[in-house]
Amino acid sequence: MRRQNYSAGRYAFTLIELLVVIAIISILAAILFPVFATAREKARQATCSSNLRQLALAFEQYTTDYDEMLPGCPITANGDNTLGGWMYYAVYGGTTAPTTFDPTKGAIYPYVKSAAVYLCPDDLYNANTGDTYAINSCLDKSGFGSTGGLAPGKSSTIFQYPTTTLMLAEEDYSSTSQTGDHSRGSTDDAYIYEGTNWVSTRHSGGSVMAFLDAHVKWVSNPNATLATLQFGDTASTSCPGG
Repeated sequence: MRRQNYSAGRYAFTLIELLVVIAIISILAAILFPVFATAREKARQATCSSNLRQLALAFEQYTTDYDEMLPGCPITANGDNTLGGWMYYAVYGGTTAPTTFDPTKGAIYPYVKSAAVYLCPDDLYNANTGDTYAINSCLDKSGFGSTGGLAPGKSSTIFQYPTTTLMLAEEDYSSTSQTGDHSRGSTDDAYIYEGTNWVSTRHSGGSVMAFLDAHVKWVSNPNATLATLQFGDTASTSCPGG
């Protein structure tokens, strides 16, 4: 059989062949990159869910040890350097700068024993703040939304619907509008005040939430039904126990 004689025994790609290869690589990249991005986000969402699950179990252990009383939370600037809440912060940044949190001084930390658990990997501020998550204000006694200070926790026994009552979520203080962009902000005081604060939608347009019975789930468009999630019941118009 006659063999074709190539110069120096080598074969060079033609320009058309190179363009075809480049086009195929570009098409594959366009197909695969979104898949990789989605897989990465799902992994981060799973980490966030695991974090909230651990925190929810810590809440349960705390309430068991303290006669069914839920932990409180320091609020706004008057909560600076206040011990006794589920979270502790030294400097309140509000909507102008990140708050500096120290979860190791919080009431549930002895049950968690890891500061990393308080951080969602998708939270752009977590490296500087120390906390991503916020407690449902309905779990704490009312009257502290404007004045600040330490809002004491309520008894867990007054909540009739623990499976539908929000415990912890990813707060977003960056927008005061219910319909604003809630994908990039974080928490300002680890406290979601009903009717004023909103939760983040950084996880594929939704948020990971922990409920009073310690189960965790992803909720789509959570701000549309946030009041119901905080009250625990569609028929309720206010927090249980005031």
